[in-house]
Amino acid sequence: MKNILAPLGISDNAKNTLAYAIDLAAKSQANLYVMDTFNPSFPNAHLLNVKQAMGSRNRQRIKTLIQQLDSKGVNIQMASYDGDFLSGIASLDQQVQLDLIVCGPVPNTDDEAVFLGPTAGSVVKKTDIPVLIVPEGHAFSAPKKALFAFKRGEIKGNRSLAPVHYFKTQFQTAFELLLVKVPNQDRKDQQIDHEIVELSNKMGSTENGTVYQGVLEHFQSVQPDLLVVFARKRGFFEKLLGSDVVLKKDFFTKTPLLVLKNRK
Repeated sequence: MKNILAPLGISDNAKNTLAYAIDLAAKSQANLYVMDTFNPSFPNAHLLNVKQAMGSRNRQRIKTLIQQLDSKGVNIQMASYDGDFLSGIASLDQQVQLDLIVCGPVPNTDDEAVFLGPTAGSVVKKTDIPVLIVPEGHAFSAPKKALFAFKRGEIKGNRSLAPVHYFKTQFQTAFELLLVKVPNQDRKDQQIDHEIVELSNKMGSTENGTVYQGVLEHFQSVQPDLLVVFARKRGFFEKLLGSDVVLKKDFFTKTPLLVLKNRK
């Protein structure tokens, strides 16, 4: 793992997310890029100076966060961009080939029903880069046990499992596989590629309406330090309602959540 991105908004949890990303980058000797996700757009040209002032203030806010934390020898760089932050992520990925995005679940909100806010939700749903969702207040620790839940055993792209290989090699994380069989599922989807099987220490299956329901059924018995799921095109996360927001009733965990993507 060479390049990690930490998008930081105005959440009170931003400092915690950055600290987690620094610890992870230090373990892998990776470069860490930080990006401001609060990028307001103004339609009127005469408000351009307001936008520039806010952008300057936000960059200073992130610089202050960095200065408040021990960098632990990590090469931390601020990534700038024009337009929306998703385009900024795509541009940065083209430049340095990002291996992982580390972000918090929600911005400041009074809505207790929200699990992933617009920033985290859009990063999960609209990028091709693996995402590690860090629960609020969660400090980094090497995951010893992971639950890898999925409903399709087919892997496309030679980089899709790269984060799993990293955790298994770097931290000796033990992965327990859980194949979730859902109603009206094609039997060929239940065939598991050998790349997944070779990563596992244990494998089981369950019949549930969704992957999340399967996770809920097995979470207590496994008690993982890391939860792993796939976000495929037209898959579970993409089908959730509510724009980029993911509600707790649809998916929720207080354990770090690694969302894999199909990558070439």
